[in-house]
Parts: sequence; structure tokens; C-alpha cells
Amino acid sequence: MNKLQNSGILLFILINNITVQLARAGDLNSDGEQYFNGGNFARARECFNQCLKQNPNDWQALQSIASCDNRLGEFKNAIEILRKSIETGGLHSSQCTIMAGSLEELGQPKQALSWLKLACAIDPTQATNPGMQAAINRLESPEINPLGSPKDKNYLYSLQNAKKWRAKSFPLKVYVRQNIQIPGFFDSFKKIIKESMDQWCQATGGVVSYKLVDSYQNADIIWDYTDRRELCTSEHDPGVDGAAEMLFRATDNTIGTAKIVVLVKDSPLRNSFRDSRIILTSCLHEMGHALGIDGHSNNTTDVMFLAATPYPITRLSQRDKNTIRLMYPR
Repeated sequence: MNKLQNSGILLFILINNITVQLARAGDLNSDGEQYFNGGNFARARECFNQCLKQNPNDWQALQSIASCDNRLGEFKNAIEILRKSIETGGLHSSQCTIMAGSLEELGQPKQALSWLKLACAIDPTQATNPGMQAAINRLESPEINPLGSPKDKNYLYSLQNAKKWRAKSFPLKVYVRQNIQIPGFFDSFKKIIKESMDQWCQATGGVVSYKLVDSYQNADIIWDYTDRRELCTSEHDPGVDGAAEMLFRATDNTIGTAKIVVLVKDSPLRNSFRDSRIILTSCLHEMGHALGIDGHSNNTTDVMFLAATPYPITRLSQRDKNTIRLMYPR
């Protein structure tokens, strides 16, 4: 079997059924349907293109053309036409499924899986479609998509991207800055920082390492703490417990520096500090971002869970360790 028949057959069976149904529903050229069902995708494309000339805003005709392009191996062109179909007719589950087929054939199984799940979200009946279930299960298989399964021992499937530090940057130079507006907490905060970083170092088997420095000049990671919640906002998190901001090198897209701020008091008016276990969980979470995890786990027991945890997590979970070990292998 060729690559198209071997890797995408389940998706294309599903796509084929959807295309024919939409063609009939939209009263598309019957000759195009017959050519498509007969396997003559070039002639089918010509017929559907004629329909499009009669009605340039026919999103179903655009979708059918994209299906033909998929069968003809023109996957990039299919994606562009699908985008036009979405622009003219809105987003439909059938478009998502065809888009998934194109992306899979272009070697992007993670994105293909996302589009299939979007199809199910738009049309919940698709979730029980045997063809859809088979396609999703296959894309979640480690053989097809090693980082694509939510059932995997890590959660790299959910990350927006995963950036790394240069190997020569280790040990990372870490500076903990004292906040003179919050007296009496610097030593406690510094101790928590050391514990959180020690856990990440242990999780990588010693590949990640660090050393504390006495100046922020040339430091790789700068830790700050605050009692102002509005300072805890970043591209990663909704601003609940902390924030991590990274600068990246344009040459190789590696991490250059990281700045982390953690909430240690709920407001300047509060007399007491937050529970040390909650602060530790926040530090573990933000350190995960600083090590390159741009995204979150969907498991509430992982320190990289999206929101504030329902209870304090004081140790990295096995999933956290597996994720960082894949990013920084021994």
C-alpha cells in the first residue's frame, strides 16, 4: 500500500462519507459525486469547480474540492481551500475532519488530532461515529503520534511548544531578589526556591542543574516574590499564583533568560503569608515554565495543571518528571 492508503485510510473513509453527504445536501453537480465515488478525483474536482464558478460563496463546493485535493495528494492546497470554505460558510465538523486528513498526511499528527476533537466539539454525534473514534484512537497511538496521547505517561501532547535551554547554560545561574517591601520573608522564600529547583533537577536525573548567585547581573533565572496579585500575570497563566516570562534567542530559539514572580501574600493588607506548601506548588509550576514547558497538564495532581490546585502539591508527580525528562534526556 502507498503512503496515502497506509497512513490515512481511516480518515479518508470518514472524509469520503461526509463529502458525499454534503454534496447531495448542497445539490452539487451529480457528475462530480459520481466521479468522486468512482475514484476519478481529478474529474470530480473539475465538476465541483464548475459549481463554484456558478456560486463563489458555496462553502460545500469548496469543501468538496478540498476532499478531491486530499485524494490527489495536494494536501497544502486542500488546507488553503478549506480555509476559504470556513471563511465563507462558517466552521463545520466536516471541514475539521478533512483538515485533519490533510495535516496528518503533511506529518502533523498533533494538529490533526486537535482538528478531529474540534469536529466532535462542534457536532457531538461525531464522538460516537465509529470512523471518527477509529481515527482519533489511531492518532493517539504512540506509534503514529508519540506525543499525542492524553493517556501517555507525559502530557507533551497538550503543550503549545517546548523550548529548551542550551546545554552549555547549565548549571543555570539563579538569583533570588529580596523584596524590601515584604520584610521577614526572604530567607523562607529562598529556602522554598531551593526545594523547588532541587526537585526539577532530580526529575531530569541531574541534566538540569543550577547554582545560586549573589547578583542579578548575568543571572539566567531571577526569582521575585510579591503581595500584589496584579503582578502575577503572564502568557501562561491567568494570574493566580505566579508568572514566568522568558526571553528567547533568535538564532536557535532557545531560552536566554527567565524572570519569575510568585505571590506570597494575598494582598498587602493581609498580615499572614500564604501557606508554604501553596507557595512551593506555585514555584514548582513556574519553574516548569521557566524550563521550557509552554502549556499545562490536564491532570489536577500535576504541578503543571492550569489553575490553582484544589490542594497543595509539594512534590513533582511522575507525569511531571516524564515530561521534563523527554525535554531534557540523559
